[in-house]
Amino acid sequence: MPEKQLKYEKVKEKILFEIENKKLRSDQLLPSESELCKQFQVSRITIRKAIDELVLGGYLYRVQGKGCFVRQHEQNDLNKIYSFTESILHAGKVPSKKQLSVSKKTANEKLARKLNIDDRDEVFVIQCLYKADNNPYSLNTAILPVAMFPKLDFFNYNDNSLYEVLKSFYNLSISRVRQQISAVNGSEEINTILGIEENGMPLLKIDAVSYCLIDNQEKPFEVYEAYMLTNQQSYYIEKYN
Repeated sequence: MPEKQLKYEKVKEKILFEIENKKLRSDQLLPSESELCKQFQVSRITIRKAIDELVLGGYLYRVQGKGCFVRQHEQNDLNKIYSFTESILHAGKVPSKKQLSVSKKTANEKLARKLNIDDRDEVFVIQCLYKADNNPYSLNTAILPVAMFPKLDFFNYNDNSLYEVLKSFYNLSISRVRQQISAVNGSEEINTILGIEENGMPLLKIDAVSYCLIDNQEKPFEVYEAYMLTNQQSYYIEKYN
């Protein structure tokens, strides 16, 4: 019995070493049990014991049907940063997304002021429904200047992350996000999309402006709002650097 204990502790220490030295990165999928058995030359029971303890210790998290992932280790408080997909993953649920619409419109005065553009400039409006375990999670609307991101409407956001597109195809360096969070009642349209009945629950609303760095100067590039179901998530902050 002591020898078996020693084996799983050694496996646990080696995995933890790789996490702390960033050989295993945040939200990275661990190898399968069979691959770990081959790597460490131990039994499946030993691997499971080591993984269980790392999950209990907050170093790993499981997603049903997907496997075990490395958890981010920054302090988990109101300053903690998660994207919508990461937030769903950290809740141990499977994320998915449905693109509802991508369109263009002319910015009004309020929107132009937030984005530091002219009030006659065109903007893209991208609306998506996020799901957790195939249940509605949040309704998000992102608004971005057409002049900054030409052909942004060519992408399919069912399969692509907006921020990954911005980073990969437009070389965007995202610096920060300023948010205002409040509890609201959704409109009939919003409630219908989120599957809420007429006298349903209040929603958590996020109004945000996202900023990027261009020639070492900070510039707003996105305005977005999100309506989140309070039975899915009670608090949310997103920031990129």
